[in-house]
Amino acid sequence: MKRSAKIINRPWGRYLEYARNEPCTVWIVEMNAKEEGSLQSHENFDELWTMLTDGGEVQVGEEIFQAKAGDEFFIPRGTKHRLSNKSDQQLRMFEVTYGDVQDEDKVRYSDKYGRS
Repeated sequence: MKRSAKIINRPWGRYLEYARNEPCTVWIVEMNAKEEGSLQSHENFDELWTMLTDGGEVQVGEEIFQAKAGDEFFIPRGTKHRLSNKSDQQLRMFEVTYGDVQDEDKVRYSDKYGRS
């Protein structure tokens, strides 16, 4: 299932609706230059990432994408994924998770900081 924002058109323009009347968590992730998150998966929630800045590298399953501001990535539960910042600037990403978010649900496969 590909999930993205619903576009609501209005006379003055439009807005993007990411969730309505459903359990979700919303974050803005700020990643330092040349850093990366762990390769991980979750069983109890899906994620929708919208890049706010250029310079990201996104891994979803076995695919790797060079991400630019405005790009969207849907990560179904159970899928290995990773966000990396390949730029010399801070990377910003808007994340909406759908489902029950619990830190204990995270499975890390690879992590340069030694977290399990």
